[in-house]
Amino acid sequence: MDDPERTPGSEPSSLPPEVDTSVPSVARIYDYAVGGKDNFRVDRDATYAMLQGVPDIITTARDNRAFLGRGVRYLAREAGIRQFIDFGSGLPTQLNVHQVAQQENSGGHVVYVDNDPVVLAHGRALLTDDQRTTVIQADMARPAAVLEHDDTRRLIDFAHEPVAVLYVSVLHCLPDEAEPRQAVATMLDAVPSGSYLMMSRTWSATTPTPRNSSPGS
Repeated sequence: MDDPERTPGSEPSSLPPEVDTSVPSVARIYDYAVGGKDNFRVDRDATYAMLQGVPDIITTARDNRAFLGRGVRYLAREAGIRQFIDFGSGLPTQLNVHQVAQQENSGGHVVYVDNDPVVLAHGRALLTDDQRTTVIQADMARPAAVLEHDDTRRLIDFAHEPVAVLYVSVLHCLPDEAEPRQAVATMLDAVPSGSYLMMSRTWSATTPTPRNSSPGS
């Protein structure tokens, strides 16, 4: 796939004060890579810098987004899952989890989790009229905060119904010292029998994976 056209773009005009537009954001870089509009010049510049070392990064991002859509569709349609927790959800863009899930089952509930304040701001604006979906700002390395969050407890029934836990192309963002393996294990311990784990991560075909490495290494 060709690189996206490098145009100046327009900067989003309304931002929460805590958003730092001088530092690239993983969520906004991904948004740009898959054709979104909620990104800044610093994110676009970072994308092009990354293309110098990883020329297929755009194709990888879009393939990963397609994988997300296929996986959620299967879970909602074939597995009958109606509850989703999406870690590192990123900015609202194409094939959002709640859109795919609710196409298959209008009663589907989705909790998006991301630590980027831009994601929180845009997500809340997008989901104003959707009472079955929410976005919370939290660190995926600290799952207890997610499990105890009021919005999570409001939308997700951990006692009586299976849950799909999604870590799609995000765990490689956590360093080993953040203990990503333990974070995932905590979430899997919290969901009932019949639940699903959906995961993808990037890896290098030229760099050997260390033995006994964690999911986020």
